[in-house]
Amino acid sequence: MFSKKWTLKYKGSIKDYDLNKKMKISPEIGQILKNRGINSEEDAEIFINPSLDYLRDPFLMKDMEKAVYRIEYAIENNQNIWIYGDYDVDGVSSTSVLCLYFDSIGFPVKYYIPNRLEEGYGINEDAIGVLKNQGCDLLISVDCGITSVKEVELANQLGIDVIITDHHEVQDEIPNAYAVINPKQENCNYPFDMLCGCGVAFKLIQALTPAEEFKTSMYNYLEIVTLATICDIVPLVDENRIIVKNGLKLMKDGINLGLKELIKVCGIDTDKIGSSHVGFSIGPRINASGRLGYSYLGVELFTTKSKEEAIEIASLLEDKNNERQMIEAKMYQEAEDIINGDERYKDDKVLVIANKGWQHGVIGIVASKLTEKYYKPTILLTIEDEEATGSARSIKGFSIFDTLVKCSDLLGKFGGHEQAAGLSMDKNNIDELRRRVNEIADYNLTDEDMIENISVEFELNEGSIDFNLIEELHSLEPFGMSNPSPRFIIRDLEIRSIFRMGKEKNHLKLNLEKDKVYECVGFNMAYMAENYEVGDKVDVLFQLDENNYMGNRKIQFLLKDIRLAYPKNASKNINSIKLFENLKPCIESKDIENMNENINIYGSKDINIFDYINDKSLIIANSINGFFKAVSDLSLTEYEFDINYNIIEKINDKVQLIFFPYIDKIDLKRYNNIILYDYLYSIEEYSFLYEYTNNQCEIIKYYDKNDLIYINNIVNSIIPSREEFIALYKLVSKYREVKINILEIKSNLNIAPIKLFAMLNVFKDLELMNFNIDNKSNTLNMEIMPKPSSKIDLSSSLILQGLNRLKDKYKHSY
Repeated sequence: MFSKKWTLKYKGSIKDYDLNKKMKISPEIGQILKNRGINSEEDAEIFINPSLDYLRDPFLMKDMEKAVYRIEYAIENNQNIWIYGDYDVDGVSSTSVLCLYFDSIGFPVKYYIPNRLEEGYGINEDAIGVLKNQGCDLLISVDCGITSVKEVELANQLGIDVIITDHHEVQDEIPNAYAVINPKQENCNYPFDMLCGCGVAFKLIQALTPAEEFKTSMYNYLEIVTLATICDIVPLVDENRIIVKNGLKLMKDGINLGLKELIKVCGIDTDKIGSSHVGFSIGPRINASGRLGYSYLGVELFTTKSKEEAIEIASLLEDKNNERQMIEAKMYQEAEDIINGDERYKDDKVLVIANKGWQHGVIGIVASKLTEKYYKPTILLTIEDEEATGSARSIKGFSIFDTLVKCSDLLGKFGGHEQAAGLSMDKNNIDELRRRVNEIADYNLTDEDMIENISVEFELNEGSIDFNLIEELHSLEPFGMSNPSPRFIIRDLEIRSIFRMGKEKNHLKLNLEKDKVYECVGFNMAYMAENYEVGDKVDVLFQLDENNYMGNRKIQFLLKDIRLAYPKNASKNINSIKLFENLKPCIESKDIENMNENINIYGSKDINIFDYINDKSLIIANSINGFFKAVSDLSLTEYEFDINYNIIEKINDKVQLIFFPYIDKIDLKRYNNIILYDYLYSIEEYSFLYEYTNNQCEIIKYYDKNDLIYINNIVNSIIPSREEFIALYKLVSKYREVKINILEIKSNLNIAPIKLFAMLNVFKDLELMNFNIDNKSNTLNMEIMPKPSSKIDLSSSLILQGLNRLKDKYKHSY
């Protein structure tokens, strides 16, 4: 029923742990720490206040000693050293920090970053030739090189020693370099293998610097390493967390001249700078220059000693970013047109899309956006002459790198990791690549895998929402992979207003009310506005933030997903109407002998329902309100569930949710508990439950006295009058076959949907008409049967008799 799966890390009311008291933190922050596996005071202290003293010994990395020896030898003998980088934020940052290091010791080095548009990713043979002609003696690669077997062999033949520093996945053959520093390679004893490329370069600088000196000199690099670590989307744990937590503090004062000016261009308040600012504002401006073939601008910015030059480069990067955005928008629309023009993409689990003339540098961004929208792995390729090159992005649980390894016979060159990769190939192999990767995906990805699963910390109590909690959440930064921004849910909020905002009207703004009114903003979510109307009850998934505008400070929800909790008008909601399509009383039910009329029929909601739901639960709902509530609760559990109407249609291991059940037709002994989300229609049904289960099955009545109104409304509107029968028959009898929108027929007759379907079922029972619903078009298909020869007695309908009996039993019971 939902396009995305919400998974609660913790279900139930938040508790006050000992850790909260010792650390003087709120129960909510304590629970978030526990959700991250942090249970002790020591671990919590390291997490909240990660010290640079915890940085690891760089010599634990394989080949680090060899690399240091070779660099020191080059310095002593005044050899030519070149830094070979990459064109993205990580590569530019890695190149910059090594250049800064060599400048700090007064040793001149040069750098080479391949032009993304002309040379592509990684070390290439032409570049090796250029560097040889420039007199290169030692080549140090950063953020690349681990797959450059042939290129390193060429360098060896030309007399160039190569030191590889990289962090990408290691393939079967490792280049025969003088030294290979990559914590992912086998036989490397380094205890943390999730550093970004700049992080590995930072460790090389640490190894080259005396320990006492590094305690002060590392601040010259920390901001840039922080930028790369955030933008390369590596897990923000262990050393990455230490680097970023301290680097963000450093950015507030701004040691690096170029970065300081770039932050100004972005319009970021340095007092509040966080990982999101770095990832979504600063990083894209560095990336933009590389994507358009100007990677050197980032290195020049980070290494300049002139404020005037820093201002000029930062301004130029802003211009390049604007240019990139226009190219990206055009490419994205073209990719969407290709998807919409080919029906096969609906069934493909991996999107493989190719086109001529697409910009090399922007392909990765567009691939990421398509992956996010469709929640499918995406391979985007641009075709030039006979070659196709591009980028791949993936979803959780599907390694795009491993997939490309299995298709390596189709590829010329590729590299990357589980979630992202780059590749090149003959254009004639594109169709076969599409077929092959989808074959792999069909085998490895289930339908459930193709539904995005959003992790939620817990259901947030409204009383806990204040500015103090927002301030406390900042102590958990930096947020990123393995330490995501905490997301919460609140359910049953009423929509007070709906707006589309932004220049392109592509953002969504809602005012939602429960005990208070909250402002919610959903960026690029304006398309969802058409699914809701003022007065609807919704469940929201959000990040907690604050909005400061013109000195007015207020709490704001950053919307991540929204779903309907209960429609304002169930009579106008097609999903609610469809609930009643098969709703009719069981005409075969028998009265129960020895009925116990002393059963307590009342229940309570003062329980944690998640303590009771399990894979042997039967869930019963009798009203739209109860049904939506049950679906909402079930969707937050780890259990799959089936939705049934009247009877259990199939037996499997899923939780069974049944609407308007024929209770005496259910094998109740299959379940270890039965959870009622609504009152049953009679004391007789309660008696049957208790008698049949013989107290071997727990019955949980998860409703309160207020919920009786929903059942009461159904009973009072379920019996049609003779005039209403006549009006419906007259409406459709002029046609032999009728197709009419369900909402339209309901509107014409001004009757509740439950009554409409009751009438249709009576007509069907009396063989006056047949009907069915076309769920795709929401039309009611009705076939009028030949007019009967004699007058029909409506009361002879077993359906109508059952409805009257249901109403009588209800009145007796309540």
